[in-house]
Amino acid sequence: MKKRCSALLLAWLLCSLSLLSGCGLFDALSDKVPTTYPNAEKYTVGNAEFDGKVDSLSIWWIYGSVTVKTHKESTVKIEETANRALDDTLRLHWRYFNASDYGDVLYVRYSASGNFDYGDLQKDITVYLPEQDGMDITLTVEAASVDVDVSTFENTLDELTVITNSGKVTARIDSADEVRISGQNDEDVPEQMREFFLRANGTVQNLGVSSSYAKVDVAASSVRSGEVGSVFADLCFSAEKVGELKLYNSRNDIYATVLSFNALEIENFEGECELTLSPDASFVLTVKEKDRFKHPTVPTSVTVNFADATHSGAQYTVGSGENAISVATAGAFSVLPLVQTD
Repeated sequence: MKKRCSALLLAWLLCSLSLLSGCGLFDALSDKVPTTYPNAEKYTVGNAEFDGKVDSLSIWWIYGSVTVKTHKESTVKIEETANRALDDTLRLHWRYFNASDYGDVLYVRYSASGNFDYGDLQKDITVYLPEQDGMDITLTVEAASVDVDVSTFENTLDELTVITNSGKVTARIDSADEVRISGQNDEDVPEQMREFFLRANGTVQNLGVSSSYAKVDVAASSVRSGEVGSVFADLCFSAEKVGELKLYNSRNDIYATVLSFNALEIENFEGECELTLSPDASFVLTVKEKDRFKHPTVPTSVTVNFADATHSGAQYTVGSGENAISVATAGAFSVLPLVQTD
């Protein structure tokens, strides 16, 4: 798992290179989830297809999956399927309107306002948007327990925000100004449903990923600035180029591969941390005595596997030392050069 995670992420990355924010109340530990929302009388029931464009798409979903993709048609299309027959109170509800501050807005809700008990109901929704190079979109998904997939969305993403509770997130994008993925999982949820998976072929200007009990698996071509954290689950990160990046974990491991960077900050309470860099990396590694909460940190071991590395006190220097790495950990930390394989 150790080197394999970084190597596989980097292999994917090198091959690939040739979310109006709403508010929702979800309780993933209960079958009774309130979905009361304002302006309910302005919503339309059921699947739909209409001409138009969308600047902001907000989806509130409970159980099932959410897929957003583009198609060659000039229409906006909304489709849902369910594991049992639905009456109008349980069908999706949507509202499309123009908001002066946000442009053309589409809201999609799981059901009629005021439903509380869904029993075993699970629904899958797919939203199709016209494929237009000039269409920039803000996409927000709030959910209780869903699989979110924007892997075939071809338009430009200004912002992607996914907030989930006890759900797996799958997001494949080209590029975005801002990506935010966060969620509070529970260790009783099956492991295969506890993963935040992000792939970005292009540049993410600002990246934020935060999870609990969910493995974080992120790979991007370029990240200008980012903060990626996981609690009680492993964190894997890979990028060809990074400006400033913070990686946090607690109890579990961090595996990261970064080929070019300005500054990296890594913090891990007690798990193992393995950082893979370009063979010609140049940096100063500082081992901090305290974490961001001012708690003392003493690593069990520090290993720098670069031939020209020098060590003085709490600092390790490789090359001319033009880039910066800081680490606070009570576990084992290692930094090593990437080994290219055929």
